[in-house]
Amino acid sequence: MQPRFTIIQGGLSEMAPRAVPMPGRAGLALVTDAPTAKAAAAAGWRVDVRRPAELREAEIEEWRALAARATNLDPFADPDFLATAALHVPRGNAGGIAFALVFSTNETGIERLRGVIPLALPHPMWGGPAVALWQAPLSPRPVEPVFADGAAAGAIAALLDHLAETNPRASLRLSGIAATGALLADLSADARFRVADRETHPVIPEAQFVRVGLRQTVSRIERITAPDKIRDAIERFLLADACRSRRPLLPYPAAVSTLRVVSRLFARRGLIEVELHSAFGEVVSAAIRLGREGERMLWRSANLDEALPVQPRTADVEIALVDAVERPAVIRLVVS
Repeated sequence: MQPRFTIIQGGLSEMAPRAVPMPGRAGLALVTDAPTAKAAAAAGWRVDVRRPAELREAEIEEWRALAARATNLDPFADPDFLATAALHVPRGNAGGIAFALVFSTNETGIERLRGVIPLALPHPMWGGPAVALWQAPLSPRPVEPVFADGAAAGAIAALLDHLAETNPRASLRLSGIAATGALLADLSADARFRVADRETHPVIPEAQFVRVGLRQTVSRIERITAPDKIRDAIERFLLADACRSRRPLLPYPAAVSTLRVVSRLFARRGLIEVELHSAFGEVVSAAIRLGREGERMLWRSANLDEALPVQPRTADVEIALVDAVERPAVIRLVVS
């Protein structure tokens, strides 16, 4: 049954003071300006954990450049997508979303951003010590953290040291990473980590299915890319989505706001296309694609027979420091 109303976060600002775990509870307190862990600092690493509203423009620009290099301009790893989606997530009963910005200093003394890890934080009082990789609700597929070449293992180790400053039992769970990808290979090859895995039955994502049935004859196809026309095109898409999708976005105000803002930001950079199929003057199917011309990726579709590309098997990795002293981390791996 479709929900008849949606509760959106209100009253509590992302800038509000963090709650502190009650004595005796194994919670995890994350403070933006907490000092970098001694072990990480000694190795030349620095970790900043920031709420979406706390991200600075210079950090976003450096993140955007890193993501472009690491992912070949994957729009779903871009801060215009991830940071915007995080700002619109209802707070609910969880600890909220944060981004771990991991920096390192090279031999010349220049500090560079080496990794960005989106985090779903546990509840500050009863959520426990586990921190998970956050996946944006409107992302069509899992998105890995972005790292500079060769920096993944060091950046994750620095983040674990940072988390251990508030709770030695803190753990990091990376879900949705490629089971045969470079990130998992780097972690497996690093002597600081132990890896164990468990095979599970593969699941075909719903986004890879298409409908089979009669279709109206399309009399007109529009592909809209002009920045000044994207706003109206998005509203026409939402109308078609509301009328013809099995799970339309309109009942979810946070998702609709995310769609509108992300579309506007990508339109400014010429990285969006809205495709509208009309029959007798009415939009009967539509799609939104993000990315550069010729390389655009399907984001959302309404009543359109177009499946997403088949995605590789994914892994669920949980990393935890054995204790507060410098010892190897323990990783539990679940492949799905």
